[in-house]
Amino acid sequence: MNKLLFSILLIVAGTQSGFSQSKSIKDLYWDYSQIRMTDTQKPKAIEMAEALFKRSSELTKTQLGNVSYHLARLYEETGETEKAIPYYEEAIKITPGYYVPYRALGFIFLKKCNAIGSKMNEAGKSKDLKLYGELYAQYKLLAFKALPNLEKSQACDPDDETKTIITNLYRSLKDNASIVSLDERLKKKATDCISLLDDEY
Repeated sequence: MNKLLFSILLIVAGTQSGFSQSKSIKDLYWDYSQIRMTDTQKPKAIEMAEALFKRSSELTKTQLGNVSYHLARLYEETGETEKAIPYYEEAIKITPGYYVPYRALGFIFLKKCNAIGSKMNEAGKSKDLKLYGELYAQYKLLAFKALPNLEKSQACDPDDETKTIITNLYRSLKDNASIVSLDERLKKKATDCISLLDDEY
């Protein structure tokens, strides 16, 4: 019975995959666009977005940027943050002025920084200098990934909380020079900001 059920599931999955491949790219993109923001349809939206990515050569640059961002968002919202990261990065490459994926990436890396920061505190309490040094090296790498993304978000959509986070990160890295020059960098980054992602049907 279990083997029969497994076979049926494989057949159904294969049929759905084949359907996504045979459907016209225009129809597939339209179907995806109708459910990508529907909370109850996230698994289906992810499936469709993945199918679209497999046929990325048939998409316009605008469509690919849209699919990249929403697939990343859907992965993050369903708890698959690691899968989200490369798609957020791809969305930024395609539409560098769209600041929303910068913010998402910035806070993903910030969360990782905070987790390592907690481990650093424990290592400090136990006076394990070797472990502390190893953790600090990891912390720095993640902080340097978080900061440019948070800065772009702050430049395009400023708020006091994000600016405080940026400043505190630089303080944790003992980089006062970057704090002093922050406002000038934000001013430059604010010249190219897009608040709404274009789409094409």
